Amino acid sequence: MFKKIAIAAPLALLAMSSTAFAANEASHTISLVATVPTNSFYVVPVDPDLVNKDQDMSYNPATGKMTEVKGYFDVRNSNGSVHASLSGYPYLQSGTDQIPLDVEFNGKILNQMPQMVVGEEESDLSYRAMLKITPRATAKYLPGEYTGTVAMVFDAVPPVGTP
Repeated sequence: MFKKIAIAAPLALLAMSSTAFAANEASHTISLVATVPTNSFYVVPVDPDLVNKDQDMSYNPATGKMTEVKGYFDVRNSNGSVHASLSGYPYLQSGTDQIPLDVEFNGKILNQMPQMVVGEEESDLSYRAMLKITPRATAKYLPGEYTGTVAMVFDAVPPVGTP
């Protein structure tokens, strides 16, 4: 009988200690994503937070203006130029109130029609282009909590005369 108790006692201690570890355990899950662009064509933000986090465009009462969003993209098309366009109309919205936005990429105001934003020579090697999002000059700023999105599309366009 003593042998049974001697074996059972260490097993009971082991079972209790594993329960104690579980009660004091912490676990975390981290979501990961990765994009590996081709070396011949890419348009990637220099700071990934530019596209991964909300950008604050809040109104500043001292200046009477809204904050601009600015950031840089590394752009490359080793076989031609890079064209850009917008998917939809960019604006901030609060209920029925809207603040229209201008989206400028490498000095060109974007709209729904694709246009060249980086030429063949510049995009042959990695080229750094600025993105700037501003409220349209005619915008009225009514009180509210505004949200919005800007969706851009970039195309690799082969040189003129390439089949």
